[in-house]
Amino acid sequence: MASKFRTKDGGEVRVGDKVWARVWQESDNNPWLITQHPLDKTHLLLKEIGGTEERVHHPDDLALYYYANRQVPSGG
Repeated sequence: MASKFRTKDGGEVRVGDKVWARVWQESDNNPWLITQHPLDKTHLLLKEIGGTEERVHHPDDLALYYYANRQVPSGG
């Protein structure tokens, strides 16, 4: 069974789910796919959907930065 992680809005996500991010820049308001890091099982890899960026995160970072929305956030 895949591990569960919580996001900033209190949502519950797992590897293979999509999360939305608004972190440091307005352009970061994009969906990200959660995947297991291939070399470091203690970290997750988030891949930007429709883009090329990847970010490595500790699972606790999801609770700090990412939202578990399934739609594009409207109006900010």
